[in-house]
Amino acid sequence: MKNTKQSLYTKLVIIIIFTVTITMAFHATYNYINTKNRIINEIKEDSRETIVSLKSNITNLLAAYAVNEYDNLISNEVKNKNISAIIIEDYNMGKLIGERSYTTGKVKALNKKVYDYDINNKSQNDILKESFYMDTFDIVNTENETIGVLSVYISDTTMNKELNNIIEESIIDTIIISVLLILFLFISIRLFILKPISDIIEIISNKDSDGIPLKLLNNNNSKEINELSNTINDMINSVKSSREVLKASENRLNHLLEMSPIAVRITKDQGENVIFSNYAYSKLIKKNDNEALFRNPKDNYEDKKVYENIIESLNNKKDIYNKLVKLNIDNKVVWALASYMNIQYENEECIIGWFYNVTEDKENELKLFEALNLQTAIFDNSGYLMIRTDKDGVIKQINKEVEKLLGYQADELIDIHTPIVLHQEQEIEKRNKLFSQELNKEIKIGFKTLSIKSDLNLENEYEWTYITKAGKEIPILLAITTLKDKNNQTQGYIGIAKDLTQRKILESQAKLASMGEMIGNIAHQWRQPLSVISTIASGITVKSEFGKLELPSVLEDMESIIKQSKYLSKTIDDFRNFIKNTNNKEKQSVLSVLDKTQSIVNSSIVNNDITLITCFEDDGIIDGYENQLIQAIINIINNAKDALAEISEDRYIFMETKKDKDTLVLSIRDNAGGIPENIIDKIFEPYFTTKHQSIGTGIGLSITHQIITKHHDAVIRVTNKTYKYNNQEFTGANFQIIFKTI
Repeated sequence: MKNTKQSLYTKLVIIIIFTVTITMAFHATYNYINTKNRIINEIKEDSRETIVSLKSNITNLLAAYAVNEYDNLISNEVKNKNISAIIIEDYNMGKLIGERSYTTGKVKALNKKVYDYDINNKSQNDILKESFYMDTFDIVNTENETIGVLSVYISDTTMNKELNNIIEESIIDTIIISVLLILFLFISIRLFILKPISDIIEIISNKDSDGIPLKLLNNNNSKEINELSNTINDMINSVKSSREVLKASENRLNHLLEMSPIAVRITKDQGENVIFSNYAYSKLIKKNDNEALFRNPKDNYEDKKVYENIIESLNNKKDIYNKLVKLNIDNKVVWALASYMNIQYENEECIIGWFYNVTEDKENELKLFEALNLQTAIFDNSGYLMIRTDKDGVIKQINKEVEKLLGYQADELIDIHTPIVLHQEQEIEKRNKLFSQELNKEIKIGFKTLSIKSDLNLENEYEWTYITKAGKEIPILLAITTLKDKNNQTQGYIGIAKDLTQRKILESQAKLASMGEMIGNIAHQWRQPLSVISTIASGITVKSEFGKLELPSVLEDMESIIKQSKYLSKTIDDFRNFIKNTNNKEKQSVLSVLDKTQSIVNSSIVNNDITLITCFEDDGIIDGYENQLIQAIINIINNAKDALAEISEDRYIFMETKKDKDTLVLSIRDNAGGIPENIIDKIFEPYFTTKHQSIGTGIGLSITHQIITKHHDAVIRVTNKTYKYNNQEFTGANFQIIFKTI
């Protein structure tokens, strides 16, 4: 279809020209009407003045029969004023010549010449008829008798000429003003609107192979354009982030498929073109990687009809498992055990096929049996609990790990809705409420609840609870993947779960260890104030025994005891508030969280000969859980404390905050020499530790990472940093937490 869309420049020019033209037309019309009315009033006023001036003079001249005198008089009036004719009917002279009246006058022609009036002259009569304005007055003598009639005729020639000049001037003014306004408006719009829009279009048109703009938009002085740029930048960053996640997922999938010992290929166009094949598939068909791509796999089948039937079954949404197919590879028969399934790959409807070469096993029933169970063995022995359901959450297949951990046999779970046997009722209600709030729609319980969420991001994992046959609760980490057909219709779901029992035990151990350390901190912080109270009490006792006890001294001692008691009470409140669990997010001051953290760990740091140096330049308000943040920061400080225990020189921990636009960066670094580069990328992984298993679980920094990233939508990263302090150069681990502030 032909593109009929007009340029924004063209539309703006048309709108500006139309607007200016209409405006100037209204202005010219208004000016024309006002001028015309003014001229008409002036003409009438001149006419009256002329008649008044002539009336008195002509009255006497008519009475004296002085025709030549009043003829000269009206001739001068016609010549000198904007009058086209003056006609006098003289009744006195008419009586002398035997007529009703003697008619005389002067007529001004178009050439400005004045002629005597001839009543029979047609052209002169035409001038009188075409006169714009005519006024007639009777001339009365002293006896109140009418002795004549004075008629004044005024043409509109002058008026028309002036009006024409106005029209011409209006047209010229309209053109000049229109051109100036159009240029001004066009340049202004182009400079302040169209140019920024063109720049935006130019930047977002410069895209990479994935269609994502290479650069972000620059800030603009215009508020609206700047908001548009920021919105587009947010969209670009969001798309980039989503694309990175998608690419990472695709890379992991490709890596897994590439490393699989089973031949795998993916085809599109109804199975006619191979768009992915792993090394095992290239080896199976005896082609190199490039030769295996973009071929019609139908050519490899001994019986082409077999492949056509496979495609037909897939079109009917029937997956094919463990089908023995006969291939012809370089004129040699190759037997393969094949499975086929419809999938979505790179946003296209594709078919994935798995092939296990069983040529050598064809005559050997035992080996054939092993080959038939290979995929089942992978399913059963992955170390994960795997449950496949239909789209309504009804169980269709489980692996051995499910039987082993939950105590059910397969026939006890097949065709059973998952919530009936596997899930806690309270957990289901909690999750349904959560997802209903996030998705604003009614969601069924069971795997379908999770699958809707997983459709949004298939990499999401959830802590869940399975119920064993014996009624025992098993904590798991559950990921749900949607199984779709070639039409992108949901066919079912597969849930892959990992037993978290051991992890929960380690987390509990970590919490107990942290609790023990906190109790030690309380003991250290209480030692000095208790010593002060004990000393004061002993002093009072001694003074009492010797009779030296005085009221002012007692009051002073009591004030000291009260002060120390308040300090002890505050210490208890700090630790109690930290230990107290809360599930409600609240607005938190980062500096307030850091102050409470210092209060908890201060004695532990001092007892380990560590100097804590703070530089809190800025504060920020965030939505968060105070206790979780304190725990996360304590874990980092404890990690630094353990590392500093290995050095004998000065021990430092530096904490500082600094604002960067709408974020607050919290930095925590030490001078313990840094983290080895070969493990620095692993320190946030669960159970990873460089300590002996008797003193380290590897769960602390993992919990910190989870608290910061998942519970507070923040970023945490660690690097080794070399810096100077007190003219000394130090190297240590530098943890940075980047919060989004409100």
